[in-house]
Amino acid sequence: MAGRPRNAVVLTEDERATLLTWTRSRTCAQARALRARIVLACEEEPTNSDVARRLGISRDMVAKWRARFVAERLAGLDEQPRAGRPPTADDDTVAHALLRTLTPPPPGVRKTWSSRSMAAETGLSQSTVNRIWRTYRIRPGARATAGPREAWSLPEHTEDVVGLFIAPPVCVLAVTARAGRTAVATGAGRLFGHDLEAPHVLAVACAFAALRGDGQRSGTLGTDAPGSGDLGAFLRQVRSTAGPGAAVHLLAHGIPAPAPAVPRTRWHHTPGPAEWADETRRLLAADAQAAADAAPDPHRLRDALLTWSTTWTRSAAPFTRVAGPRPAYDIPANCGRDDDSNARDGRALADATGIPHDGPPGAPDTTDPVVGLLRDAVLAGGHRPGDRVRETPLAAGLGLSRRVVRAGLQTLAEEGMLDLLPGGATAVPSLTAKDVLDLYALRASLGALLIRRVAMLGPDRLAPASAALAEVRAAARARDYVGIREVDLRFQDALARIADLPQAAVTFERLTARLRMFVALLDMDYSQAFETITNEDTAVYDALQDADGNEAARLWRVKIERCVRYMIAQLPEDDVAPHLWTTLAGRPRLRPGESRDGGH
Repeated sequence: MAGRPRNAVVLTEDERATLLTWTRSRTCAQARALRARIVLACEEEPTNSDVARRLGISRDMVAKWRARFVAERLAGLDEQPRAGRPPTADDDTVAHALLRTLTPPPPGVRKTWSSRSMAAETGLSQSTVNRIWRTYRIRPGARATAGPREAWSLPEHTEDVVGLFIAPPVCVLAVTARAGRTAVATGAGRLFGHDLEAPHVLAVACAFAALRGDGQRSGTLGTDAPGSGDLGAFLRQVRSTAGPGAAVHLLAHGIPAPAPAVPRTRWHHTPGPAEWADETRRLLAADAQAAADAAPDPHRLRDALLTWSTTWTRSAAPFTRVAGPRPAYDIPANCGRDDDSNARDGRALADATGIPHDGPPGAPDTTDPVVGLLRDAVLAGGHRPGDRVRETPLAAGLGLSRRVVRAGLQTLAEEGMLDLLPGGATAVPSLTAKDVLDLYALRASLGALLIRRVAMLGPDRLAPASAALAEVRAAARARDYVGIREVDLRFQDALARIADLPQAAVTFERLTARLRMFVALLDMDYSQAFETITNEDTAVYDALQDADGNEAARLWRVKIERCVRYMIAQLPEDDVAPHLWTTLAGRPRLRPGESRDGGH
C-alpha cells in the first residue's frame, strides 16, 4: 500500500508560474510540459499513486520527476544525457542523409527512397534513418497533406508562393494573400508550378539550414549576421514582385527577434524546422492534386537546391528564388475591404496612415513591374516625336514575350505617356508648342488645387514631400543634372498623393508621365538649374509647412511659368508661339526679388 512520499513538493510563486507557462505553451516540448504537470500535481496530491491516477501515467514516472525536482528544482526537469554509446550520426552524416533523398534511388529500388534503402546507401541503421526523417518531417515521395492551422501559421487564403530564401540558419518562404479572397488559390503559383516534390524539397532545405546554421545564431539580425544584407534585398524584391493590393506573409525559421521590418509584410515564426516543413505541406496541399506534368520542369527546384547545398560553405551566397512579375492582365481584381484602388499601389493609403511605402516618395506607380521596365526602356530608346513603339525589339531586349510587352505598352498609353494608334499600336507623342501649353495648363490648374488641399490637411501630412525634397537637394549637391529632372517630378507627385483626392492625383500623375516623355524627347539640359529647382521646391514646401495654401499655390504657378517658358524655348523655331502662355494663363504675381527667368 502506497504511503505518503518522503519528498514533499512546495513551489515558490515563480516556480509555479514557470510550470504553468510550460503546460500552456504551444511551442514547449510535450515531454517538458508533462513533467511540469507532474510537479504541479505533486503539490496538490498526497501520494505518487494519486498523481499517477490523475494524469494516467505510471507511479515510477511520478516518483522519478518528483525526486529530481526536489533535488534540482526546475533545472532537474531538463533532459539529462543518456547512458550508453553516443549517437553515431553527427551533423555531417545527417546532412548527407537528408540531401541523398533529393537524388534518385539506385537501380532496382522503387521510385522513392525507403528507410531501408537509405540505410543501405548511407551505412546508417534503419532506426537512425527513421529518427532523422521523423525529426525533420522528411517524407520522400509523400504527397502534401492539409493539417491543422497553428497560431503562428500562414493564413488560409494564400494566393502564390513568390519567394524562397535559405542562408543557414535562416529559412524564409514568402507567399501572397489578397483581401477578400474566399478560396485557396494555387499555392505554388509562379515559383514552383505544380512540382509534386516541392513539399519534400522544402523540408530538406529547412533541415539543412538548421543543421548548417547551428552556432551561427545571434541575438539580432545585424549587418554581420549570415545573409543579412541579402535577406533585405530578397525582401525588397519579393515586395516588388507581389504587386499592389497583395499582403506578403513570410514563413520563417532561424531568424532571431527582432525580424527585419518591411512595409506590408507579416512574419510567421515557426518553433523549429519540423513545424516549418509541416506548414509548407499544409500550404501546398491544394497543388497535390494537380498533374505532375503541369510544370515545365518539375525537378528544377530539387536540382538547384541539391547543387547549392552540396557546395555550400559558410561564406556561400544564400539560395534565393523569386517568382517572375505577374503581367497586369493576370492580376486578380481586389474586392476586399482592404483594397484601395484609388491609392495607386497603396501609396496614398500609406501616406495617410503614416506607414512607409516601398520605393522613393513620388516614384512612378505601376500595377506591373514589367510596365516600369518598359517605361524606362522607351524613355531611353532614342525615339523621336511620332515614332511608333516597336514591340519586337523591346521584347527581345527585355527577354519578354510580345504579348506581355503589348499589354505593358497599352498601360503606358492609358497613363498618357504614349499615344494610342488605330489597331492597338502605340507611338511616341508629338511635340509642338500647343502640346506643351495644353499639358502645362492642366498641370498648373490641377496642381494648384491639390496644393491648396495639402495646406488644408496640415504639416503633419508632409513626410513624403519632405523625403522627396531631400532627394532634390541631394541631386543638386551631386550636380546630377539627369537625376534632378526625375526627383523634381517625384516631389510634385508626392504632393499630389498627399492631397487625398484620388481622382485628381491619378490625373496629375498621368500628366507627369507625359511630361517625362516630353523631357526625354527634348533631352532638356538642367545643368544650370540646380539652384532654381531646389529653391522653388523648398519655397512651396515651406509655404505648406505654414499651412498657407494661397502662397503655396502662387509659388506653384511661378514654377510652372518658368517650366513652360523653358520647354517652349527648346522647340524648333517654327513651333514657337511667343507670349502664348502668358496670354492664355496670365502671369502669377511676383514677390520682391523674384524673377520670371530661371533657366528652368
